[in-house]
Amino acid sequence: MFVVAFDQLARRLGSAPTFESVAEFTLLFAAVWWAWSGNTVYAARYGNAGRLYRWGTLGELILVAMVALTLRGDLGDIAGFFALAFGANRAVQAALHLWVGRQSPELRGFARRLGWATGLSALVWAGSVLLPWGGQGQLVAWTLALLLEIFTPILARDVGRAALPHAGHLPERVGLLQIIALGEIVTQVVGGARQQRLSAVTLLPALCAILLAVSLWRLYFDQARTLPLLGAHLQGRVDTMLAWFYGHFPFTLSVVMLSVGVGQSLGSGSARQAAVLQQFVAWPLAGALATLAFLRWTTLRLMGRRTDRSLWALLVGAVLAGLLGPTDLDPLRLHALAAALTITVAVLVATDASTRRLGQIEQRVTARLAEDPEP
Repeated sequence: MFVVAFDQLARRLGSAPTFESVAEFTLLFAAVWWAWSGNTVYAARYGNAGRLYRWGTLGELILVAMVALTLRGDLGDIAGFFALAFGANRAVQAALHLWVGRQSPELRGFARRLGWATGLSALVWAGSVLLPWGGQGQLVAWTLALLLEIFTPILARDVGRAALPHAGHLPERVGLLQIIALGEIVTQVVGGARQQRLSAVTLLPALCAILLAVSLWRLYFDQARTLPLLGAHLQGRVDTMLAWFYGHFPFTLSVVMLSVGVGQSLGSGSARQAAVLQQFVAWPLAGALATLAFLRWTTLRLMGRRTDRSLWALLVGAVLAGLLGPTDLDPLRLHALAAALTITVAVLVATDASTRRLGQIEQRVTARLAEDPEP
């Protein structure tokens, strides 16, 4: 269901790729991403074998499907339906947390805080239906409701040590979402190429876009992805774990926006539209590389280091990607330069001795936790 919702959001942005639509897209994307993260982290914290979780997840998925159905048309026409569906999703999530707090005394402090915050957020979403649909007041209410939920785990991180997510399950689910987001690039590229006659002129930019997606996949999975979460289990570094997890939001957002840029630019007609779509390639790629640099930094910080060659490669790559924005490029040159840049950064990261060492540390720590779950 989350796959469908992300695809609907990409199509929504692709139908009118203007800078004015980015803020609306970002807010709606943040809501769907947070619904996914709530279900994912809940399962990683408390397990997914209970009957209540299965019934709750079924309800959440049905409501996410309803959210996806509302993601069409003008916001002024669909905002109330979106708010009701999403608010009901948050109410289910709140009930799950409150149930955990009732059943597990050792988890009560953390679970109840998340439950009450999520429940209040659900009320705000439902109450926003009474405001003008798509108006500034409603959008502010949605933003405040999301911020309430986002900051609650940060403010409750001390008691959150009693409910750390599983060191293996959470990275696996987070990685799966990134694969889905990167796959959206291929989906949008195929859709954009179908609008043009099949020829080398359309195939070469599409090939470059696919190479770009594969390079981003390699860059993401070359990271020692579980070390911040392992550090929370071994050292109680909940702040680093939260920075690592929240850092995935801008990466997923950038990748989905990038999919719109590379896909729509293949079928763009006017020079003005091509210029706008060029920004939707340059800046999301810069955002994706910058976010990967941040994720790298969280891991290095945990190891007591500040930088390495890979971090600098990612940062320089983000700057160079941003410089593609103001240049005047046709789709072939734009996609070729973006792919060449990303491939170069991926090679630099893959051949960095620090990448290999971090991977070895990750394997040793994972094996230690497997032998002794209570550090």
